[in-house]
Amino acid sequence: MNPDEKIFKVLQTIKDKVDLAPIGSVIDYRAGREANELDSEDEILILNKLAMEGSIEVVDNFDSEYI
Repeated sequence: MNPDEKIFKVLQTIKDKVDLAPIGSVIDYRAGREANELDSEDEILILNKLAMEGSIEVVDNFDSEYI
C-alpha cells in the first residue's frame, strides 16, 4: 500500500467517526485498534503529520500496546 492510500484510510476512518458524532465532539482514534489494515506506527505518523498541517488536533499520542 502506498503512502497516499495509508493516509486516505486514516482520513476515511476519522470521517466515518465524525459523521456519526455530535458537532464539536472529540473523536477517539486508537492507533492499532482501528480496522484499517495499518500498523499502529504508521497510524501515529499519519496522525502527527495531519496535526502538524493543522487538519486535526492530537490529544494523546501512544500505541495501543501501552494501554
